[in-house]
Amino acid sequence: MNETETRTEYIAAIDDVIRQITWQSHKQLLQTLNRPAISLTMPQMVTLFAIRDAGTCRMSELAEITQQSAGTLTGIVDRLIEDHLVGRVRDHEDRRVVQVTLTAHGEERLAQVEQARREDMERILQHFDFGQLIDLELLLRQLLQGIHDLLSGGTLLDQHQVASAAVYSPLQQA
Repeated sequence: MNETETRTEYIAAIDDVIRQITWQSHKQLLQTLNRPAISLTMPQMVTLFAIRDAGTCRMSELAEITQQSAGTLTGIVDRLIEDHLVGRVRDHEDRRVVQVTLTAHGEERLAQVEQARREDMERILQHFDFGQLIDLELLLRQLLQGIHDLLSGGTLLDQHQVASAAVYSPLQQA
């Protein structure tokens, strides 16, 4: 078997592993969201994170960010408002415009989601030594960059840029 055929087989095997990781991660995240202390649906969680990342934003902006229809998003946001996780505020420049923002309770709920995810990742990765964690992060960042590039038509980072991102990223997020 030549190198091209071997590479093709490895790529197919990696694709299968990524599909399985995606499916299992999705199931695991749903279990996390169903915990009584969290009690969110996947669309609610996505919406909360999008609002947090965007800050105060219009519903039209939120619909674009989350890739949800305006009607679907309205129902999700109404439920988040009922649960006191999101609030409506008037635009300072145009009082006719209503925006959404996270409440303190919404921030707390997202913190609970993030804490639960960190605890889950600790359990998932408990058998990896430190060197393996560094290598895994580097490889996952390379994979993620390839996905971004495929979606945007951009260029891949060189190995040094990817390695730098892997070494410093946990410190930058802290």
